[in-house]
Amino acid sequence: MKISLILLFSCFLALNCQLKKDSLNDKFTGWTSHNLNGKVKEITIKSFKIDSIDNTKKQEGLYHQFEFSPTGNELIYNIYDENDVLKFKSTPKYNNEKVVSSTIDNIGEKTTENWVIKKYLLDFYGGEIDCYIDNKLVKKAFNTINKKGHQTSLKVFSNDNKILYEKYLEYDNRENIIKTTDNSYANDTLYIIKSSFTYTKFDKNNNWIERTDKVDGKFLLTERSIVYY
Repeated sequence: MKISLILLFSCFLALNCQLKKDSLNDKFTGWTSHNLNGKVKEITIKSFKIDSIDNTKKQEGLYHQFEFSPTGNELIYNIYDENDVLKFKSTPKYNNEKVVSSTIDNIGEKTTENWVIKKYLLDFYGGEIDCYIDNKLVKKAFNTINKKGHQTSLKVFSNDNKILYEKYLEYDNRENIIKTTDNSYANDTLYIIKSSFTYTKFDKNNNWIERTDKVDGKFLLTERSIVYY
């Protein structure tokens, strides 16, 4: 369940790739969906546990890699395990420079989810998105966004309208995420995870490259490496 929720949230980042701003002629791309400055080719995000005794770090969980086109469209999102083995792949599909769907491939289980945008916010953002497996509707999701076009909430329901998952997000004045609340439902039980994020290092383009995460009371060091065109 935890892996599918990570993929689900990141899938909607991919679907937030061409949002027109209210007051400007500029459009959002995959770069602005991830709050990136400059012509970014690739980002890799890894989290680590820190041993306070000998100050060593050990990778925690899976890590994430995104690739972008020279114009900022998100091309692919991969998730790897600690041995660099590809576990999941998410690929958006475009039509006239507009994201219309995204597929999530579970490599190990050999299954594919196809998320299709049914309704848009501000004509570009995926406000209502349906999930199909083998052409059968299995889930549907609803988003809200802030005035910058960044996601503020996500709700996922089964095809019979039973709530499966909720996520709420807060941002700082740089539009970096500072707080999230994840509510997941399984067997009539609600599981809540609260997270907060403190940004500690930025590169020359003012993109964050290091932060401290507090996830369900546990502290992690998260590093984001950025490759530019």
